Amino acid sequence: MLKRIVSIQNVGRFKNCTARGDVTFRHYTLMFGENARGKTTLCEILRSLISNDPNHIIGRATLGSTDTPEVQLLTSNGSIEFRNGNWSAAYPNISVFDTTYIRENVYEGDSVDTEQRRSLYRVIIGAEGVAMATRFKELEEKIRNKNSVIRVKHNEIQQHAASAMSVEAFIALPEDPEIDANILVKEQELQAAVQAEELRRKADLRKLEVPVFPDAFEELLGKTIESVAEDAERRVGEHVARHQMQQRGEPWINEGLGYLIDDTCPFCNQNISNVSIVQDFISFFSREYSELRDEVNSLRENIDTAVGERVIAEIKQILVQNTANAESWQQYCEVTVPVLPESHRIDGIVSALRGEAQSMLAVKSGTPLEEVVPNEDFERTLETFKDLCTSIADYNKEVETSNACISHRKSQAQVANVSELERAVERLKLQKVRYTDEVIELCASAVRLQSEKATLEREKNTVREQLDSHTQQLINQYGERINWYLERINASFRITTPEYSYRGGLPNTTYQIVINGIEVAIGDPQTPANRPSFKNTLSAGDRTTLALAFFFAQMEQDANRTNKVVVFDDPFGSMDSFRRNFTVRQIHRCGTYCAQIIVLSHDPNFLYSLWDRTSSAERKTLCMERIDEHNTTINEWDIEQTVLNRYRADLDTLYQFMSLNEGNRWDVIQKIRPVLEWYFRTLYPRKFSAHELLGNIVAKIRDESESETHPLVENLEELEEINEYCRRYHHADDQNATPEPVDDAELQGYVIRTLTLVKFLE
Repeated sequence: MLKRIVSIQNVGRFKNCTARGDVTFRHYTLMFGENARGKTTLCEILRSLISNDPNHIIGRATLGSTDTPEVQLLTSNGSIEFRNGNWSAAYPNISVFDTTYIRENVYEGDSVDTEQRRSLYRVIIGAEGVAMATRFKELEEKIRNKNSVIRVKHNEIQQHAASAMSVEAFIALPEDPEIDANILVKEQELQAAVQAEELRRKADLRKLEVPVFPDAFEELLGKTIESVAEDAERRVGEHVARHQMQQRGEPWINEGLGYLIDDTCPFCNQNISNVSIVQDFISFFSREYSELRDEVNSLRENIDTAVGERVIAEIKQILVQNTANAESWQQYCEVTVPVLPESHRIDGIVSALRGEAQSMLAVKSGTPLEEVVPNEDFERTLETFKDLCTSIADYNKEVETSNACISHRKSQAQVANVSELERAVERLKLQKVRYTDEVIELCASAVRLQSEKATLEREKNTVREQLDSHTQQLINQYGERINWYLERINASFRITTPEYSYRGGLPNTTYQIVINGIEVAIGDPQTPANRPSFKNTLSAGDRTTLALAFFFAQMEQDANRTNKVVVFDDPFGSMDSFRRNFTVRQIHRCGTYCAQIIVLSHDPNFLYSLWDRTSSAERKTLCMERIDEHNTTINEWDIEQTVLNRYRADLDTLYQFMSLNEGNRWDVIQKIRPVLEWYFRTLYPRKFSAHELLGNIVAKIRDESESETHPLVENLEELEEINEYCRRYHHADDQNATPEPVDDAELQGYVIRTLTLVKFLE
């Protein structure tokens, strides 16, 4: 057990903390601390003690102080000190539930990522499983290192084997005492086959692809639409001219018509159902108009394809290849080198035609309803293009004649399997290299490394099987216990049995949320907002509840739980009354099988609920008290007096606002509910528990309102209205947290009604 905090110096808010009075910890130690008084710092000190990692403390050294952090704790085994950046001993038998635990093991922000899945896996499998997982990871690392060494060795061997053979096949080559003689014989066979094979491999000549200019070009230029009203066409033309939109006018207006919704102008948002020019637009830009525009655009693309740069480049490439191939064949047969007279003018001929055609199509695209007449330049370039196509056809006839001669010569050549002979010669040469002294040593080393790797892999598989068996047993139990806690707390969701995998190399755990019988994947930080996942199906209270269920289930399955000191830091965030009560019960229950429970909280009422469940002999209440601006100390704490004093202080805040209009409005609103809760819990202790919240108090009165048996039935309507008013500001700690402003007169009214209900005003 932890017996006491002797001193903390230069760590966070603890500039020079020396405990005063009887601050000896007991089985249940309840420690009150306002926000920013050092609860989180204390948790980090304990987390440093668990892992013997000084960084948790060094990173929280008191800002502005030049002195080094020091900590002295007293345990049941003696004193433990942190000095000069190190602990005198580790104390691993501590488990801490705080925001760090949640962030590392359950979720961060509003989602679950890979690191939380891996941490949760370690939580589930416990110390024995972690040892197996650690060994599994060590073996994987050794195998990776062994693979690196093997790769280096194989690279060295590959230099001798070149690229003709894999390293494994090279190592497996048998030794041949007659290798030199066998190489000589095979090389002689290869030489005899080379000349015949050389002719067989030589390339034929290729025909040129004759470019085809689209036949529908001139027909499309003259195409118009008869269905467009003449007056609509005229007015649209005048509109385009008046706004100086030239050729872009019609396409621009046509595109704009697509954005009309409910006869509303997409530009000024005015109704245009009675605007005559818009009706002219609709008449003018008919379906036939759009189809004609699409036909023009499609033809532009076809021309780019049919007579584009790629066509020119391919023709020129084939011309060059055919010239070279024909000249090389002339030493074997009578082959004439084909000639294309326009070979040096292909670029100009094709590009000129394409340019003229695209220019006229651009005019047609801008004014689809008007007939476009081909000009003389186009006619001239088209005729030149047709002459080129005729020349290409003549060229291809010459290619056919030459290829016939080449084919006849190939058939005369003796066919031999040169490739097979070349491979045989290469294999024999590699077989000779394999058994040189240097390579023999390299191959022996590679074989030894592979054997060592196989041994590691067998051990890895064995550990994997053991880890799988261990994990499967625990993971089922863990899932059942989590759902047991969720059921007891009346959570509206459950989880599926956790599953685990080795994806990414390290083991990790995943599960699904079950809501209304529907399984919802937990997702990750990148899951879209429009897909159900952890981030948008669980409230803040649900997430805290789930994290607590994970932690309680972990404590139950911890084989060393009887020796564990369990620390809770404000474990009830965003919870309603029922869940807070459940949390109190489970923390108390956790104390029945753990060595010690330490609870840190800024809420004295929550601590009081736990205090009320324990006997005076097993509980101790302490507080973190501010000494000055930079220091916190730990003192004894009278929890009963604090709860009462808080009620009186809240009453005083309400009265000061009512009578003198003093105080922060947001703070005043936050005091209304605690005042009513404390008053009615104290007045009717048999009706309401010591930690009942106003919403539950109202619900209980409402349940008995029909029988009129509850003594507060006559106050039900008043309490409902006050509760509803306070809920508007329930999640606001400051004015920036909600857009709703506070009305002074309204707040005055609710403060007076509150003070009247608690008999502060007559």
